[in-house]
Amino acid sequence: MDNFIHRGNIIIGLIFLIFMVFVIRLFSIQVLSDEYARKAESYIIRTKSVVPPRGNIYNRKGEIYVSNRPMFSLTLTPAELYIPPEDTAVLLDFIDMTWPAFDSLLKARSKSRAESLKESVLLRHIEPGEYGAMQEKLWDFSGLGFQANNRRNYQYAVGAHILGYVSEVNKRELRDSGGRYEPGDLIGKAGIERSLDTILRGVVGKKKVQKDKYSREVGEYAGGKFDIDPVKGDDILLGVDTDLQALGEELMEMKKGSIVAIEPRSGEILAFISAPTYKPDQLTGKELNSNWKALQKDSLYPLFNRPLMAEYPPGSIFKIPLALAALNEGVITKDTYYRCGGGFWRNKGKPGCRLHYHPLKLKDAIKLSCNSYFAATYMDFLDSPIYNDMYKGFETWHRYMSVMGVGKRLNVDMPYEKPGQLPAASMYDNEKYWYGRNRWSATTVISNAIGQGELLMTPLQMANLSALVANRGTYVSPHFLRASRSSRNEAWEMIPQETISTQINRQHFEDVIIAMEEGVEAGTGRRAYLEGFRVAGKTGTVQNPHGEDHSVFIGFAPVENPQIAIAVVIENAGGGGRWAAPTAGILMEQYLTQKVEQKKWEYQRIKQARFKY
Repeated sequence: MDNFIHRGNIIIGLIFLIFMVFVIRLFSIQVLSDEYARKAESYIIRTKSVVPPRGNIYNRKGEIYVSNRPMFSLTLTPAELYIPPEDTAVLLDFIDMTWPAFDSLLKARSKSRAESLKESVLLRHIEPGEYGAMQEKLWDFSGLGFQANNRRNYQYAVGAHILGYVSEVNKRELRDSGGRYEPGDLIGKAGIERSLDTILRGVVGKKKVQKDKYSREVGEYAGGKFDIDPVKGDDILLGVDTDLQALGEELMEMKKGSIVAIEPRSGEILAFISAPTYKPDQLTGKELNSNWKALQKDSLYPLFNRPLMAEYPPGSIFKIPLALAALNEGVITKDTYYRCGGGFWRNKGKPGCRLHYHPLKLKDAIKLSCNSYFAATYMDFLDSPIYNDMYKGFETWHRYMSVMGVGKRLNVDMPYEKPGQLPAASMYDNEKYWYGRNRWSATTVISNAIGQGELLMTPLQMANLSALVANRGTYVSPHFLRASRSSRNEAWEMIPQETISTQINRQHFEDVIIAMEEGVEAGTGRRAYLEGFRVAGKTGTVQNPHGEDHSVFIGFAPVENPQIAIAVVIENAGGGGRWAAPTAGILMEQYLTQKVEQKKWEYQRIKQARFKY
């Protein structure tokens, strides 16, 4: 028994001896030796952001419209910065900055200890070929690093106002983001890139890296165990037909104005031309800032998004919604006659009109664009015994125009849309600026009857009006985005859209469309005629106090199964029938047949035309 106890004590002693050996060794390593301290000091663990690729943009045919091109950025961590004195000029030359400017930037990014430890972008858009040379020359610097990222790459050099551009977040956007953005983040600044930024930009990842004492990355930390992978931005599919867009931009070269084309059934925007314009790749890469400043200073305002922001009197195209409202209210019928004789006789010949046969029914009034007919219709609408009060008649007219999209934003999926202007009774009642309560009448505001006066519409609203007529009383909110898909899903997810109904009797649309079709076949819009297709349209010649009249046209085709609705505004071009109508005809032929054959002569004539502005 004693022998067993003795052997047990020996074993316990050995275990204790081994334990003590470990304790002494650990003490020696951790306390007496500086080996691990030196190793720990020579490595720094930092968390860096990993920017995901932005989502691709596809056109109507499913072709890539905008993709990404691999690039690099030079990053700066102020607290870790060391520049060999003899190499200061090398760095300043790379980043194209003077020392005072660089010193000021350093101070701005080192306002606190926490900020000085943050890695931020110092120089963007470094080409892969430049990256190797820079990496070699900056190897002895500390506090500088490189980050892989992308810049936008355009497969089609059209649609700059559709796409917008991507640039670095500014101070105001940082302040208003509620922490969503960090300094150096890239965000959409205009167009689709801005309105769909949250879809396109993806989710930034986080990566822990080891840096040596010179702040150079030497490897990942813990095998990437604590990293958060970035999530690529969603791809988006637009309704834009890039061939149609390119043709529209070509026709509008050296002109000012807009073209908007919509697929009536879906509300998808097929083309969206703002002239003058610029090329999308002008606002990307190293030249972005200098190009943007040059475009901003350009006296022709190429950055101005005319389809959304330009507000014009609609002119005679406004006779269409007036006719529909009057028909639906029973103020007129399609067989109602009015006389003309060169002007509206009930108001001393104002507004004036061209000499043509009269009296006219509605169909011929639309076909010939008779001002007198619609002045009479407007006056009889406001003064109709149905309402017993001119104010009630005016408010009813106002309600119809509003439901047809006049004077309000259509909530297109793009920023900066203007509402246009639909004058309200309260505006005219303002004694300080207008007439005062009960001091105006139908004749006072008779210019509204022919789309002049205080009425203003954007080209987008004009195109939407055309789509509404094509659909016989409904419209789908105009939009660019058809579908989106995430990096985890191969299938496109279609985006549902709202349909708005005017509650106007469909038969009234049929009556008006017959007249619009005759207007193209043998009236003021005949230069939009296409053999083999039924085209409906209405011209407008918009008075311009600053020069020649603006040329306007709305229309759609084919009448029996509308596939394209369009609005064209060409500033200072004169009559709508001479310039806007054939421009619309060319684009409708291109969309319906994928070529321009019938309109070759008109194409050459319009392409070569120049108008004073």
